[in-house]
Amino acid sequence: MKRIIKWTVISIASLFLLLIVGLTIYASNAYKPLDEMYEAIEQLDTSSITVKETFDSYQLTVNHPKGQIVIIPGGLVYTESYLFLAYNLSLKGYNVTVAKALFHLSILTPNYTKKFLSNTLPNIIIGHSLGGTVAGMIAHDNTKVDHLILLASYTTTQIKHASVLLITAENDLVLNKSAYDNSLSNYETYTEIKIEGGNHAGFGWYGNQKGDGIGTITTKNQQQQVIDLITEYLE
Repeated sequence: MKRIIKWTVISIASLFLLLIVGLTIYASNAYKPLDEMYEAIEQLDTSSITVKETFDSYQLTVNHPKGQIVIIPGGLVYTESYLFLAYNLSLKGYNVTVAKALFHLSILTPNYTKKFLSNTLPNIIIGHSLGGTVAGMIAHDNTKVDHLILLASYTTTQIKHASVLLITAENDLVLNKSAYDNSLSNYETYTEIKIEGGNHAGFGWYGNQKGDGIGTITTKNQQQQVIDLITEYLE
């Protein structure tokens, strides 16, 4: 019996190790932010923003915030790729948290991001691509969430108590359009906007993405449109 237990433990440990190694290799191909994004951030006056980086997030806070925004990155995309978006939304008067995902895959710990929701401020969850699906899982049964904003994404769960903003891009070839269309019945109320000339990767700032269409506008242009659309929607 002891021998069986010993080999069972060894087998489980080996499988776990293989899983970790496999995920590490898989995550090594994650998309990283481009230097030009940091250059764009340097041009902003961020003196009114306090930034704190922890092991699981970047937290941007301002005085007298209008609400709490939580950004969930797309699958296999570095968290930092969304910092330009985060800084600009913070400059509009919001506290913004950009979640860091285990192995750059938020789907591995879909409930973890709930910890960043505020108990006192209106909560807005923004998710890009796979991050949007995770955002939908959180908004599905959490009454703290007031607004769900999906960037080139869709949910697999019904959203009843939160308003929904869907932003897509004309040249996005990554988004599953059929699944997106079918998901529209999940929302009681939603607003749908398409960015002309944009693509899937333009919702972050990490360059070209495999299988994506070619954007006919710059990433900065698409990012600025996203910022304006979100701000107008919330205000």
